[in-house]
Amino acid sequence: MPGTIDTVKEKIKEVAFKKVNDGDELFQSGVLSSILVVDLATALEDEFGISIPFTEITLENFSTAEKISAYIEGKKG
Repeated sequence: MPGTIDTVKEKIKEVAFKKVNDGDELFQSGVLSSILVVDLATALEDEFGISIPFTEITLENFSTAEKISAYIEGKKG
């Protein structure tokens, strides 16, 4: 889906009240916390009509906007 990374960045901004760039390390920079990432996952589930199990909310999938976007693309495909 074109614009997925932009949508992910907007959702991060809505949840964390901070603007992010594609490669920003979201946890290391303090943009996301363990609580906020759950809120973000819920918002992304609603936005994209996907299910995100808690076991898949990992640094591998959620550490940057790029990784979140790729994860979402994989869930949709």
